[in-house]
Amino acid sequence: MRQIITSLSGGTRKPKAKEPEVYRGERHKLRGWLAQPIVYDRTLGWQNSHDEEKILYATSLLRDDAGTWITPYAEERITPAWDNWAGFKAELQRQFGVIDTKGEARIRLKNMKQGKRSVTEYWNQFRLVASAAELDDSTGGELLLGGMIADLQNAWAASSEEYEGRKTLAQWAIRKETKLATVRHIQGSPSTKSVQRETITP
Repeated sequence: MRQIITSLSGGTRKPKAKEPEVYRGERHKLRGWLAQPIVYDRTLGWQNSHDEEKILYATSLLRDDAGTWITPYAEERITPAWDNWAGFKAELQRQFGVIDTKGEARIRLKNMKQGKRSVTEYWNQFRLVASAAELDDSTGGELLLGGMIADLQNAWAASSEEYEGRKTLAQWAIRKETKLATVRHIQGSPSTKSVQRETITP
């Protein structure tokens, strides 16, 4: 595949980029997956042309439900309804895109939890989903806080700072998480424990 891409791009050296993942037809993953071949195509200089190559390459990444959908087109049993890359993406959206984008995004945000992830990882996923949810900043902030771990929620409750929006809240949480991690490291270090034992020894 790399040799084919190299020949199609004229053999010109381009910045290396991670190859896109395969797509299996998951509705909630289509948006993120489509961004991958778009970025990859740009590294090949295909952003303004090469529609046929873009379609062929994206087609080679389809598996499972998505692979089943593309099979009769690949076998030329069905005439494609698209004749360019934009049309191909639009057809993928019709087949595998989220039907109620805003409603599903809001449900995902309500169920989203930070868990064992860092605040940065949690915030990045939250921000991506929230971009389709069309929430006001106050409601978004409440959902963001509601998914954070208990330590951060308690720290927020004890804080006297005011937060104007969810972005400011996320930035505060990232700083607070770093401070909490530093405190835990200090409290758990052997030298600190030794000092604490000497201090409480009768």
